[in-house]
Amino acid sequence: MNILAIGAHPDDIETSCGGTLAKYAKMGHKVFTATATNGNIGSSTLSMEEIAAIRKEEARRAAAHIGAEYICLDYDDEMFFEDKAARLAFIDLVRYCKADVILTHNPEDYNPDHELTSKIVNDIAVMIPIEKIHTKSPAYDKIPIIAYFEPVNGLGFVPTEYVDITDTIDIKMAMCREHKSQVSWMQDNYKDTMADKDFFDDYRTIARYRGIQCGVEFAEGFRMANDAYRVVPRRILP
Repeated sequence: MNILAIGAHPDDIETSCGGTLAKYAKMGHKVFTATATNGNIGSSTLSMEEIAAIRKEEARRAAAHIGAEYICLDYDDEMFFEDKAARLAFIDLVRYCKADVILTHNPEDYNPDHELTSKIVNDIAVMIPIEKIHTKSPAYDKIPIIAYFEPVNGLGFVPTEYVDITDTIDIKMAMCREHKSQVSWMQDNYKDTMADKDFFDDYRTIARYRGIQCGVEFAEGFRMANDAYRVVPRRILP
């Protein structure tokens, strides 16, 4: 299968589903990672152009841990809005990857870029096979299955699916730690809660918590988009 993980920002994918993507890759599936934005506000000291270049390179290095291809749609961080061009960009991305499965943000999350990314993915999934919608990459005869990973800190999220990532937790954390610029940004921007703290440690804790829920050491939680044409009588997640 072709697996596409779409996040709003560099580091969203690794923190939310890095262990699952590593399992897909180990199983021989083709994995793509993509972000809607380039993370260009993620620095207190660098210009938007400088930090965007750094964050995209960090995302490429993270993807390389599992042999994945990284793609950035290059929208501005926190100034990402939906229009026809955005829909077409997402359709073209999915078609380029010929995605069988898409992992993306939960429809409800704390950040508008997260929620809009989820909305557009859900909206355009049924458009993928329609040849009259023209994009650079050709249409293919499939509506991708969508799985939502949990929102930041898991607030209000009750998984319906779990993936045991005990054997890939170290890969997940190595992918997360490629995003060195994000650690500095979180410490600078959220001084009350993140001062002198590596916030990626929280994601290991969340994986341990989800593991406790399903009886393994570490896990990632998901909810499937159980809409028409996206439900199948078999397990899709690894």
